Amino acid sequence: MDYKNFFKLQRFSLLYDYYCFIDVADYLADKLFIRHRVNVKFQQEMQKHGCRYLIIFCRIKKRDRLRLEAALGELKNKMLLLGYTDYEKFCKKIQKSLLEINGKNH
Repeated sequence: MDYKNFFKLQRFSLLYDYYCFIDVADYLADKLFIRHRVNVKFQQEMQKHGCRYLIIFCRIKKRDRLRLEAALGELKNKMLLLGYTDYEKFCKKIQKSLLEINGKNH
C-alpha cells in the first residue's frame, strides 16, 4: 500500500483548501514549499509527547493544490535521506487511523 503523508480536509471554502501533513520539528517541508512556490498559511500543529513527528494543519489557495501535493511527495524522500526511517510506518499508522475513523462516521 502506498502511503500518504498529507490529508486534504473536508472544509467548505470558495478560495482555500485545507490540509494536514506530517513533518518533524525542523520543518523540512518549508524549503520544499518555497521551492514549489506554495504560499502556506499554517494554522495549528500537534505532537504527541515523546513522538518526533508533528501533524501540521494549514490552508492554501485552491490554485496551489497540485504544487503543495508535489512538495509533500518530495518530503517522503527527504525524510528517508535524512534518516527518518520510521516516517513511512508512522504515516501509514496515521492513515489507517483516519480511515477507521472515517469508516465509523459513515
